[in-house]
Amino acid sequence: MKKIAFLFVICLFSCSNSTKINEEKFYDMYKEILLIRKENEDTTIANPQVRELYQKYNYPQEQFKYDFSELAKDNKTFARKIDSIRNVVNNFEK
Repeated sequence: MKKIAFLFVICLFSCSNSTKINEEKFYDMYKEILLIRKENEDTTIANPQVRELYQKYNYPQEQFKYDFSELAKDNKTFARKIDSIRNVVNNFEK
């Protein structure tokens, strides 16, 4: 029984560490998506570019969406970071 409890604790510890979100990667990706969308309002052009971006970052879209929802749980911090990124993108001139 002690071995099972020990394995359970190890599993919990391992699982919680493996699901840690790489926030820097997430926010960099989010910024690049916004830049693509800003430059290309036509979704037939923008969507393939965003799909390429997921591959470039090795960041599946499903994982990105999950990370978005997890980070959004901290409403104030998330909103502040997202607003900051949007301001940078909106003021970005090429």
